[in-house]
Amino acid sequence: MENLLLRDCSPYIRYVNHYRPAYSYTENERTLFDHEFMYVMAGEVEMHYDNQVFILKKGDLFYLKPAVPNYIVVEENRHFRTHCIHFDWMPPAPEYDFTAEEFYMHSVLGPDYDARLAALRNRPHASPSDFPLPCHVTGISYENLASLFSKCFLAFSEKNPVAQIKLKAAFWEILALLAAETFHPQSAVFAHPQILQAMEYLRNNYTRNISVPELAEKYRLSPKYFGTLFKAASGKSVSEFVLELRLYAAKEMLLGSDLTIEEIAERIGFQNPFYFSKCFKLQEKLSPSRYRSMMRV
Repeated sequence: MENLLLRDCSPYIRYVNHYRPAYSYTENERTLFDHEFMYVMAGEVEMHYDNQVFILKKGDLFYLKPAVPNYIVVEENRHFRTHCIHFDWMPPAPEYDFTAEEFYMHSVLGPDYDARLAALRNRPHASPSDFPLPCHVTGISYENLASLFSKCFLAFSEKNPVAQIKLKAAFWEILALLAAETFHPQSAVFAHPQILQAMEYLRNNYTRNISVPELAEKYRLSPKYFGTLFKAASGKSVSEFVLELRLYAAKEMLLGSDLTIEEIAERIGFQNPFYFSKCFKLQEKLSPSRYRSMMRV
């Protein structure tokens, strides 16, 4: 286990949640028995970790390791919302396995709780030696990571063999994004300044129907050259980029409001609610109404 490499890992995912605190509080200091990815889906939270303080914002990922003291400070007006994934890098031996419900949430205590707790405190830990992931990760596309954490939560909630495969696949995609950032931070494609401006413009105007020729004219580039530069910088065409922005806005509205599907479709720029539902289902493998009901459980 000392020579564990990322390529040889077989992550064992113990628990995935979608946490939306409804009040302000300071968590009691704790230590974990396993590893945890905490991804901030919205708002902000104050993380105290290993005698350091981090302000985590929407789009930030925090990696917590076993046996490191930590706690969070939640303020209601910061509208904090997160997905958390508890995992081991390799499947544990039976005597070192446990459930989050028993040992983190204390909602179900077994008769041998004290003996098992003592064993967990001496639990061996393994992590890939070639994956120097920092505790605080920023700067990775929110559109990409948020979708993957949501997929992990939905798959974990379904609890069937097919969903477990989907869960592992989405988790590996998260690791691939983090590994690309860790192993090749210098290899990012240089983005033309006007393309960066165009991307920001689209983020602020995604509800409008904006064509490539219109954008190209705005930034004084030919449509073909603009499309080539945009795809190189974002990995997507303009239409794909706008669709992702719209669907993420839709997810926020599905979770944070009681707007109807038709109202959400109109607000994010779809003239046809049926086409919106079709696009949403193609990406999420769930209808908007099903997504709302599952994520609100």
